[in-house]
Amino acid sequence: MKVVLSGSTGRLGGAVLTHCLNHPSITSIILLTRRGIEDVAQNPKVKVIIVKDFTAYDEPTISELQTADAAIWCLGTFNGNEKVDIEFPFTFINTIKSRPSSLAKPFRYVQLGGAFTEPPPEEAKQERSLWFFQNGRRVRGAAEARVLEAAEYGAENEFAVYLVKPGAVLGAAIPKFAWGSLIMGTDELGATMVDLAVHGNEQKVFNNQEIVEHGSRLLGN
Repeated sequence: MKVVLSGSTGRLGGAVLTHCLNHPSITSIILLTRRGIEDVAQNPKVKVIIVKDFTAYDEPTISELQTADAAIWCLGTFNGNEKVDIEFPFTFINTIKSRPSSLAKPFRYVQLGGAFTEPPPEEAKQERSLWFFQNGRRVRGAAEARVLEAAEYGAENEFAVYLVKPGAVLGAAIPKFAWGSLIMGTDELGATMVDLAVHGNEQKVFNNQEIVEHGSRLLGN
């Protein structure tokens, strides 16, 4: 199985990468990054593609991406950069959805969101007042809504979308007494995102508690 991963140089993306490397079903990992990653580049599973412009892939990159089976998108900002949080993932999504018919096959896309993001207001309703990180929460909320709208189900070239919305992500794992709060460990998050990319799920959106429970089951905790 061939999986594309963005944001692997970040703390959360790095945790996802570790789980990708350890998963027996994943035989090829394409890392989209702005800079070289020497420590994993030598791994036989990994191919590093340095992307100069995430809104305009070159032809060799497009050819590489369009043969993938799944993607885990961890690249994003906290302050709400529309180019990074919306344009970047949608350039990728459109690249996959524009595959020629000869490459058509089901594809799973897993997006890293957040517990505190703010979805766009319903029609004729005003935006809510937010006390902190207003722009970041609104931009990322808009990105999440659009990603979910990009899903296409039931076709030969099905494009399945999964959204995970963690709260505060702390160390590798958290003890069971902390379950039910808005915290989690990187292991639960990484295990859940990789499992969704590999196996999919009937559930499409996972909140913090659901990520912890799902990831803990996968980890045997």
